[in-house]
Amino acid sequence: MEQYLKYVSPMRPVPQHRGHPPRNRRTKSCTGCCFKCQLFVSYLLVIIGILFLALAIWLYFFRGDLIPLIQSHFYIYSIYLAVICGIVNVIIGFLVHSAINSKCVLVLYLLMLIASMIIEGCLIYFTFSYHATYIQELEVSLPNDMLNSYNNDHKIAKAVNFLQRDAKCCGSNAYNDWPKPEVEDHYLPYAKTVMQRVQYVPDSCCKSAHQRKGCALSDSPNNIFYRGCLPFLKEEVYNNLNFLFTVTAASLVLHLANLLFGCCACFKSDDDEEENPFKDYDQEMHLFD
Repeated sequence: MEQYLKYVSPMRPVPQHRGHPPRNRRTKSCTGCCFKCQLFVSYLLVIIGILFLALAIWLYFFRGDLIPLIQSHFYIYSIYLAVICGIVNVIIGFLVHSAINSKCVLVLYLLMLIASMIIEGCLIYFTFSYHATYIQELEVSLPNDMLNSYNNDHKIAKAVNFLQRDAKCCGSNAYNDWPKPEVEDHYLPYAKTVMQRVQYVPDSCCKSAHQRKGCALSDSPNNIFYRGCLPFLKEEVYNNLNFLFTVTAASLVLHLANLLFGCCACFKSDDDEEENPFKDYDQEMHLFD
């Protein structure tokens, strides 16, 4: 038995060809790097998705009373698209773990990325389009709403009152934008005294914190705000559009990076299967050298 063992050559490791590093190490390290980058970008997409949802909730529930004063549909459509983008980004972020382990899920993952990029492209278009025209629209729509729709439309009245309380302003450009009632002198000998007691300014213009009914009966500067609300509404819409545009642009850049890493990982996984299909056979044959 000992003599037989002398003639049996010990098993030696598989020789590596010079100038060619091991294929498995090279491809697996590259694929693993793509997966790690994809995982990191997906976590950032979850954060962006939460930002989308938080921004949409803020604009709709906390600042939604101002929406009736904005005539363009691009603004409300942008809020709805922000909700969709937020939900899709969160789903994509949590789907990355399954996409790494399954090629079919990875293809679905890439398709969701493309669909999300299309939606975000529409959101950028809406925000950019309305950003170019919102100043002219507000300059026309806000005075018209205060003069013609305040007493006839409950939503407009609620929006105007919210704007004047929140911005601490009165009227569109100034407090005297509100129409003052006319009193004829030959019917009322004390017309000036009567005109001071006729309330033509809404109670939301009052400087007092409680703003009780009839508090705006006097239009003195100590009682009501004199500055108009149009500059505040312009700044409000400008900031909201900028927030939506910035978050959408950041999300679109992350989607492009994620799509690049996902395609790289998908192609590398195909190379792992197709390149050198006889590697296992070659390694087994080296055992008998």
